[in-house]
Amino acid sequence: MKILNLNIDAVCDVGAVRTNNEDIVSLDGMIFRNNNFQLTLEQNDTNNRFLIAVSDGMGGHNAGEVASEIVLNELHLFKQNLPENISNDSEELKPLFQSKVKEIHKKLNDEGKRDSNKHGMGATLIALLLLHNRVYYFSAGDSRLYRFRRGILKKISKDHSLAELIGDARSKSHLILNSIGGGESVFIDFIEITDQLLDDDTLLLCSDGLTDMLSDDEIENDLEINYSSISLCNKAKEAGGKDNISIAMVKLIFEPELED
Repeated sequence: MKILNLNIDAVCDVGAVRTNNEDIVSLDGMIFRNNNFQLTLEQNDTNNRFLIAVSDGMGGHNAGEVASEIVLNELHLFKQNLPENISNDSEELKPLFQSKVKEIHKKLNDEGKRDSNKHGMGATLIALLLLHNRVYYFSAGDSRLYRFRRGILKKISKDHSLAELIGDARSKSHLILNSIGGGESVFIDFIEITDQLLDDDTLLLCSDGLTDMLSDDEIENDLEINYSSISLCNKAKEAGGKDNISIAMVKLIFEPELED
């Protein structure tokens, strides 16, 4: 099916405890933090590639917010400069994005070596790529992607965390095993999910500021009642809001199929 447009409802909030927001959200190159946003992206023959992403920065003295912004700006520019005739095959796309993420990883680590205030800075990433009517996600760390369909929430991405590795769903995912910057190496999951989607599905990207405060059931219940990024954010803050909170809800509208 052809994707007609994306209806997006997003928020990036400092939370209830911290004074500095190291999260950042990119809606196809529009970067923001400490704000909320609603917009529609329309797909056509000349506008057929979009990147929506959430990045959770980490590091000392503002380094996290620098890292997350670099990650999303670099990836947006990379997406913009992909050849028009780029393959839709995820096995061909993955090495390109893996190489770019490794390049950003090195850039962050090199900056950390030059500036002691930025030593160890890095960021997680959850990104949604739409390219020629195909849908992919790629990730590093524990920011997540969910699908919400007819009242049911399903986790799509895998956390690169100790909790996921040992299979302990009750453990909070503070210890991550993979990030862009902040470590010796990096990898990404890069997976096509086109065949997992139906018209009117919502894909939810978020940082762990949401998922450490609310269970999947609590997120599902609030989406069913309110369907609002602001409502989810407020619920997470009411539950403690111990970290920055970023949410991007992307509703996919497909072209109706013609009946025979």
